[in-house]
Amino acid sequence: MNPKKIYVYNVYDEKNKNNKKQITASFVERSKEGDLWHFKENHLLSHKLFLQDKEGLRESDPFYAGLWQQMIKFPLREGKEWAVNDDERKFKLVSLKTTVETPARTFSNCIKVTSRAGAVYYYAPGAGIVKQRTHLGKIIELTKVKDAHYGRVLIKQDGIKLYDPKGKVHRSLKKGEGLKVFKETADSFDVGGGYYVKKSKGTLFYTGFIYSILEGINMYSPNGKLHKKIADGKTLRVYSFKDGKYQVGGGYYVPMGSYIQYDR
Repeated sequence: MNPKKIYVYNVYDEKNKNNKKQITASFVERSKEGDLWHFKENHLLSHKLFLQDKEGLRESDPFYAGLWQQMIKFPLREGKEWAVNDDERKFKLVSLKTTVETPARTFSNCIKVTSRAGAVYYYAPGAGIVKQRTHLGKIIELTKVKDAHYGRVLIKQDGIKLYDPKGKVHRSLKKGEGLKVFKETADSFDVGGGYYVKKSKGTLFYTGFIYSILEGINMYSPNGKLHKKIADGKTLRVYSFKDGKYQVGGGYYVPMGSYIQYDR
């Protein structure tokens, strides 16, 4: 999967195609453990680690360290089989040149993998999994691929100007607005479509924000002691993410948790 993209999937039962749900996948961090992605369905959030190395492509839940599932086994060869944990999780690489149609687009040269339980997986170069049928008949298919913004710029005072691609003032921004940032230069933030905001004391970059709808959030001080508990629904700006911790400013941090929602 391309970390500079956001992937949107449709999920539905093959016997009831009219009842579809959407899941959005966005990249968070690359570490020695693998690429961390967030998969969000409404207010439900799940986390996945993906690691591609000389052995193949593996998948894991970051909250269950060491429980990796080998999704693709290298070297690639049609007919190759491998087991994960037990015989019920046996996989087989069926084809290296499958063409797959999805609502997003048609992908060629896809890898088709099947499991002994009856699941089917389709992986496309540079896009990861683009379609899947579980052994229970649930379909997961890629419906949209969007450019990913990697942060936001907070407007700290009224009157900051938003410029159009020609360099003319498009409008004046209000204090408290947060605009998505797709790239930046030494003196400006590109907020999409060529529009930009000049860097100044009235702007502040952050990567996103976190909140909880279940258990609140424990914020820790730089020395590792509990600083305070943030109530459900209240958001905290995140300035970076490192080693499983959301950095929320001044050295304070929040450890990643399955109950914590993160949005860019």
